Amino acid sequence: MASSVAVLAAVTVLTGVLGPAVASAAPGENPAAVAQTPDELRTNAAAVVGLAITPELLRLSENAFVYEIYQAAVRQGDVAREVQYEASDAYLNGRTSYFLATGIYEAHQRDLDREALYQARRAERQPAATLLGFELTSVLLGQEDKDFVFSLWERAAKGSFVKAAAGAVYSGTPAEQEDFIVRGIFVEYQRDVDAAKEAAEKEAAEKKLRDARVKAGAVVGMDPALAAQLTDKDFVEAIWFRDLAPRDSEVYYQAYASRTPEQQRAFIDTGIFEAAAKDKVDAIKIRAAAVVGIDAGYARYLQEGPLVREIWTRSTAGTQVQAAAYRAMQSESPAEWRAFLETGIFTAAAADQH
Repeated sequence: MASSVAVLAAVTVLTGVLGPAVASAAPGENPAAVAQTPDELRTNAAAVVGLAITPELLRLSENAFVYEIYQAAVRQGDVAREVQYEASDAYLNGRTSYFLATGIYEAHQRDLDREALYQARRAERQPAATLLGFELTSVLLGQEDKDFVFSLWERAAKGSFVKAAAGAVYSGTPAEQEDFIVRGIFVEYQRDVDAAKEAAEKEAAEKKLRDARVKAGAVVGMDPALAAQLTDKDFVEAIWFRDLAPRDSEVYYQAYASRTPEQQRAFIDTGIFEAAAKDKVDAIKIRAAAVVGIDAGYARYLQEGPLVREIWTRSTAGTQVQAAAYRAMQSESPAEWRAFLETGIFTAAAADQH
């Protein structure tokens, strides 16, 4: 960084204008180096701070005139900081003649040198300041690289790669500190971005798994909080180990048969719902089959159509149950079979009782 600053400072010195040229001064020569009248001294000094000279200003005492220059420098702000200090010192300590002849130009040159340094630092530091979201003030521009690295460390997020790297490079070499400011901080910031993205994706994936277990757990009445915190393996094993489903149910059997991580995940995502649907149908078939004395295991084994036929075969001839079973069988409609097994057979059985 020092080399780039030196170049900019040199350019500023060579191209900067300290004030209006004095008629008797050679090109590039300091106005204080040639003989000047009191009015010329004041006119040239006033030009340094952009103070428009007037007859009234020329009639002021030298001390009062220096005070006017001081006020003009204050209006210019930080860019004229050295002129402000020098004018104040001259005004308070009776050095006004030296200030008007020489001091103001030396102070102005220091201001130009500082601004050249700040310009170079601003170009190098502004991206890092923008990255962390803070204003690059003149105080920060005035810091050496090591101190600026510390400022970056202070503003970096706790636990971030940026903060860790800034803390490490603070004790490094000037070259390492400069490299961190212009390059390294962005590498570390990207690591933070990538880590945050990875963590968000991981959390989203884990939430999806938790939500799936909670949804699956509702099938067997498992506590949602418990379902969310269990692993897939523990969740599946809890269903059969804790008898959360009847031992003769499809849910129990499918849970017991799910032994690999892939099988357990498939059971949670879809298997448990398919098994529960089958258990629901089996319960309908078993209840209907019991009307005519068909074994529960056999009823569970038969599909709905064949079960309707079996009920028709086993029902007493001439009964309402037989007639209803025959109509359902003849329809060849799965919807009619289901309606018969769910309600029709019981309506018919009730009619046979009267």
